[in-house]
Amino acid sequence: MTHDDDGTKNIWLEAASEYFGEPMTKPAYYIEDAFNKTREEVQEFFDACIESIFTNVPARDHAADTLRSLTEQGSLVHLITARDERHRQTTEKWLERHGIPYHSLTMSPIHGRYSKGKRCLELGVQFFVDDKVENALEVADCGIYTLLFHASHHAGRRTNLPLVKDWLEVQQHIEFFLDQGRRQVR
Repeated sequence: MTHDDDGTKNIWLEAASEYFGEPMTKPAYYIEDAFNKTREEVQEFFDACIESIFTNVPARDHAADTLRSLTEQGSLVHLITARDERHRQTTEKWLERHGIPYHSLTMSPIHGRYSKGKRCLELGVQFFVDDKVENALEVADCGIYTLLFHASHHAGRRTNLPLVKDWLEVQQHIEFFLDQGRRQVR
């Protein structure tokens, strides 16, 4: 939903660069890796900046329209995020402000992680989109139709997952997926 990485730049890494007052050492998903910082230094960055970023990150174009169309067709929309429960209220307000419809919102425990693949199976998810390769591969390995958003932190990394740049491409995949399902029912 969030437009925090367009495939060439990432707002998290830009904010970290500004916060630390130094350039990124290499493109990476984790700020520790991108800036050669300790977990403690990165935690200080998050404590100082995370609420502002979560509040102000723009929504990806066409995300709300695509998901609204799905809900109007009777599909359930489950949002499964790495954000932890401390940020539930901020996240729910952001979703409401951007008109993102959803039926459930799964967030990480405050001091832990969870398996997005396992959660998808629990919810009966059949179609999944993520921007982190590892999450997308885990979900795809569960037999779920999975797309990977282009992101700067995995540019040039080889994957068999379909890559998408925007929600218009996601919508095309959704239409294909739903059409395949209708054909199998006949």
